[in-house]
Amino acid sequence: MRVMFCAAPGVGHLFPLVSLAWAFRAAGHDVVVTVAEHSARAAAAGLEVVDVAPGFSSVAVFEEVARDYPDFAATATTKPVVDVSDWAPSIAAVNRRAVDRTVQLADEWEPDLVVYDQGATAGLFGAARRGVPAVQRNLGGNRTGRLHKAVGGYLQDLCERYRVVLPEPDVTLEAFPPSMLQYEPEGWFTRWVTYSGGAVLDDWLTRAPERPRIAITLGTIELQTFGVDSVAPLLAAAAGADAEFVLALGDVDISPLGELPPNVRSVGWVPLHVLLRTCAAVVHHGGSATTITAVDSGVPQLAAVDPRDQMQHVTCNAIRHSGVGLVCDRADVTSALLERLVVDDGLRAATAAVRAEIAGLPSPAVVVDRIADQLADRLP
Repeated sequence: MRVMFCAAPGVGHLFPLVSLAWAFRAAGHDVVVTVAEHSARAAAAGLEVVDVAPGFSSVAVFEEVARDYPDFAATATTKPVVDVSDWAPSIAAVNRRAVDRTVQLADEWEPDLVVYDQGATAGLFGAARRGVPAVQRNLGGNRTGRLHKAVGGYLQDLCERYRVVLPEPDVTLEAFPPSMLQYEPEGWFTRWVTYSGGAVLDDWLTRAPERPRIAITLGTIELQTFGVDSVAPLLAAAAGADAEFVLALGDVDISPLGELPPNVRSVGWVPLHVLLRTCAAVVHHGGSATTITAVDSGVPQLAAVDPRDQMQHVTCNAIRHSGVGLVCDRADVTSALLERLVVDDGLRAATAAVRAEIAGLPSPAVVVDRIADQLADRLP
């Protein structure tokens, strides 16, 4: 069987697909992955990759959306997002760049099944074009609602060009376990098996630190959009905390932040699950993949959110509700709050309980078999 995976831009969309993609490969199926941005990181996972939007820039797209949809832009940084269909103008603009090449690949490669992440409506174009089943991978607790129908409305010209009506997914896979999902599930609960890249491990990543270590990571899109100024309060709080900190901000230029405190090490890019093995806690932006990776690693967390990033509302509520961490605005982070992450046994116990819950859910290998059974009448 041929399975085409489709990821929206950002490693937070790509990485949650990798374990399932490899489960299909390990079961003997052919897999190709479409991406926009980060094609090299997808290829580094050992997967065949097609860049369906060369030169894509998230920042440029967001600027275009702000110009073309001022009413949406006026509330994008103030209105909490639960149903991602509220963001249909932006998600449509992102997918517009990917649809042509995705459909072309579907015509050329002839997949039997399409698996796509929640924001990659382009995958539904490919599935509709081929008349094959589609599986949606949710990214966290945000609900899909009528997202793809709304996106199809914004992309009606492309629907007409390719003579497709966007379908609903045949199967939806949840990322959060039941205890972290506060809304009606849209599909099957599945085990989160973390993938965040490979690495040649330096010595400091293979031995226990002398002091409690706290990771700081803020995703791949937020800092591109809003700049690095919001990191400063975290560094100020870290400077007064009895811990060492690892600042893992990827390829972001942190030179505007000036000299770092002596207990803060900047490492650029490092696989998060590898880093968290050595950490007592993690501070992050509230991203769903980072949140569930922290739980899967058994590490308490602080979602130190930028109030302009309303996409993290549901995830932050899940953190509070399940007890696996703390939530506050980034400007309100203090040294005492950071130290609490290390010593609060309640946070650690709640994290351990949810981690055990995740471990008991169906693995990617089991999910592959279940998909094959569920869709047997439509698959080769």
